[in-house]
Amino acid sequence: MDKQEQLRHFLDQEFLSRQEAIDYLEISKQCFHSLVNRGKITRIKKGSAVLFYRYEIEHRKEISPELLEKYRSIQRESPEKN
Repeated sequence: MDKQEQLRHFLDQEFLSRQEAIDYLEISKQCFHSLVNRGKITRIKKGSAVLFYRYEIEHRKEISPELLEKYRSIQRESPEKN
C-alpha cells in the first residue's frame, strides 16, 4: 500500500463527509446543519473540503434513542403545564 492509499484509508477510518454523516445518522440535511451550527458536531474545514469526526457521528447515533426519549417526554409535559 503506497502513502496515498494509506492516507485515504486513514481518512475513511477517521472521518466522514457531510453526506456520509447525514446518511449514517438517518436525519435530514436541515437537522444535521442545526447540530453543526449548535456545536453538537464538529466540522473540520480545509479549503473547500469539509469533514466530520467519525467517532462523534457514531456517538451521536448511539445516544440518539436517549435524546429522542428525553425530548419526547418534555414535549408531552409541556401542554399540561399551560
